[in-house]
Amino acid sequence: MHHSNEHKFMRKTCLLVVLLVTLGARTASAQCAPPTVTPTSVSVPSTGSTSAVSVITGTSCSWTATSTVSWITVTSGATGSGIGQVNYTVAANSTGSPRTGTLIVGGVTVNFTQAANSCVYTVTPTSFTVPANGTTSALSVSSGTSCSWTAVSNAPWITITSGASGSGLGGVNFVVAANTGTARTGTLTVAGKTVTFSQAGGGNATPPVAPTNLHIVK
Repeated sequence: MHHSNEHKFMRKTCLLVVLLVTLGARTASAQCAPPTVTPTSVSVPSTGSTSAVSVITGTSCSWTATSTVSWITVTSGATGSGIGQVNYTVAANSTGSPRTGTLIVGGVTVNFTQAANSCVYTVTPTSFTVPANGTTSALSVSSGTSCSWTAVSNAPWITITSGASGSGLGGVNFVVAANTGTARTGTLTVAGKTVTFSQAGGGNATPPVAPTNLHIVK
């Protein structure tokens, strides 16, 4: 009789343990619902950004954060539990088109929209053919009003006379020296773009000699 009661007690105890474990699992499941993530929509300028989103959930509830695109990088907070934050960096958008991407934080989607690069530069022309006796000319630069640019000569015989820096619409004036040697090439770098100069060589580049038998008629 004593053993029978003991077995009954053990069975009840086991049932109680199973019940408690089941209830605990259900409670934990309820506590670990998808976290609250703020914000879930982010607008980023073309120059990029470094910021964070906050994560709020139950103390024992873990979460992860992953990027779905290469230009959004999780810098810290890729894993965590309870209350925390996910730090990220958005790279600059060098293209002329806007783009979208997402972070997935604890199953919650954070949407990113990044503006197009407004500082897209156009340089015209990008090549010059110059005679042996040199030339004085100019090229044009166009971009957004607030977009700055510079112009640099990469050859000692090409001199920028004005427009070495500017913003928006502008021009670069230059002088190409006479060439008494063989044909040569050189470049300017304008707004990050290469402008190529091809100059003919030869004796035609010799400056004219002033006459020595000039008679002044009075």
